[in-house]
Amino acid sequence: MAVPQTTIIALLLFCIINTAPAQTTLPAEDIAEKALAATVYLEMKDKNGKTLGIGSGFFVKFNIIATNYHVIEGAAKGTAKLVGKNTTYNIEGVTATDKTNDLALLKVTAFGIKPLSLGDSDKVRIGETVYVAGNPKGLEGTFSDGIISSRRDKLTKERLQMTAPISPGSSGGPVLNRKGEVIGVSVAGHPALDAQNLNFAIPSKYLKALLEQKKPAKPLSQGKQSISAETYFRRGYRKLFYDDRKGAIADFTQAIHLNPDYSDAYLGRGRAKKSLGQRAAAISDYDKAIRLKPNYSDAYLSRADVKRELGQYQTAISDYNTAILLAPDNYYGYYCRANFLMRELRQYAAAVKDYTQCIQLIPTNPDTLVNAAYLYILRGNAKKQLEQYGAAIKDYTQAIHIAPRRIVAYQKRADLKAKLGQYAAAITDYDKVIRFDPINYIEVYIDRGNAKRELGQHQDAIKDYTHVIRSDISYIWSKEYKSEAYFNRAEVKRELGQHQDALKDYTHVIHEGGHSAETYYYRGIANARLGRTWEAKQNFLSALESVKREASLLFIRKKRIGASGDKALIADIKKWLSDLD
Repeated sequence: MAVPQTTIIALLLFCIINTAPAQTTLPAEDIAEKALAATVYLEMKDKNGKTLGIGSGFFVKFNIIATNYHVIEGAAKGTAKLVGKNTTYNIEGVTATDKTNDLALLKVTAFGIKPLSLGDSDKVRIGETVYVAGNPKGLEGTFSDGIISSRRDKLTKERLQMTAPISPGSSGGPVLNRKGEVIGVSVAGHPALDAQNLNFAIPSKYLKALLEQKKPAKPLSQGKQSISAETYFRRGYRKLFYDDRKGAIADFTQAIHLNPDYSDAYLGRGRAKKSLGQRAAAISDYDKAIRLKPNYSDAYLSRADVKRELGQYQTAISDYNTAILLAPDNYYGYYCRANFLMRELRQYAAAVKDYTQCIQLIPTNPDTLVNAAYLYILRGNAKKQLEQYGAAIKDYTQAIHIAPRRIVAYQKRADLKAKLGQYAAAITDYDKVIRFDPINYIEVYIDRGNAKRELGQHQDAIKDYTHVIRSDISYIWSKEYKSEAYFNRAEVKRELGQHQDALKDYTHVIHEGGHSAETYYYRGIANARLGRTWEAKQNFLSALESVKREASLLFIRKKRIGASGDKALIADIKKWLSDLD
């Protein structure tokens, strides 16, 4: 039976359609090259040439740049510089704006630019990988990745929430999918005002609609400039981000003047005042933010932090509790309360619970305000205080697994291993700390020397102590570290029978102000071994006086003997004095 010709044609068309290759994804390196070549650094100024703000933008046509409206609002002029290049364009005007969706199109005269193509933002899926190009903190040409974590209405405006980091300077940059298409325009969240550090993108469909409305360019604002409360707020946030607290307060105040019910502006101004040490004024602003927005978790957290600094612990813990009740899925609330429980209240078991909750809630991306590795270290510290040493070591190990170069995790794990008598394992961790940073962790040489001493590796221990003694360190603890190194080296030399050399090191400790009972005691022993009876007696008498003067005890003696060893030390001293008579 013959097959109809129409059927054959249909089958051929079906094969052609279904064998045509789908648009493939691009390597991240190619997307970065493509995106950065079309991304610009925007600097907007007023009519007097004063910089109003910075931001990012990107070419959507060979002579049209897309950005956020708030980046250009109120500006009289501005420039667009290609990132990583010396090419700068004067902004000739605005061809279209969408204030509702915070978008603007700028006209420039440019040549040889390959504009970015726009993708379909309606097809973006939760969990999809995205890339962001921009100029965070004014650093040109930064490229990072993340995932789409949610699609939500933010203040009734459709937004794509993502884990890719956005900060001041990145606003207006492109957000691209794995095909290199723009699926959104980044808009900086308010990490200083938003403990969760949420990052958003304006869906590209709104940019497509705006391109269809493009008209001949109109000049940027001239004469009297009308600036919205939202723009003042964003400028205040940017200044706070860059530590211009007074400037931030001025902008937040302008935002409040234009919108007296602007709770975010009160929160921002309160944080700026707190940074300037104006705690009472900060609390007043937090109170107003809470009055305007009773469920404002971040305001409760901020107020709790100030009360904590003022020693108002009962009301501080109440605010922390309220913040967590209002936002039980916000990891930052648990983090703040855990730190308070750990440091001020010393409720270590409760702190462990909060750190655990925080670990379970924290996003996986490394650019959150508090990362998971750090949380494991903090929880390990709390467990250490509870003498749960094995559990603490597991937490430090997990921190190392997440962040292999987290030096402090190796150091803390090594300290606990040494405490448990696992000296060889401790030395391995101390070796890594020294390999990563031999300068800023100079005290680790002392700890490693102590571990080697316990293993009978006396010469290697002496080398570590000598390294500290000869090092050129000048920070706050340098004198104490060197005194401890001299003392420990003297101890090893004394154990090796090198009493003359030990005596020199003990003497050096005393000359440097280390008038501890222990130092006099062991120097007395060294003098006695060398047959210097009178000198030995004087040392033992000085040791007795030091024991009685608790205020003179240095951390060296506290670390090595502690108050519980005083009676035994006094008994030993008296025995030596008796034997020398």
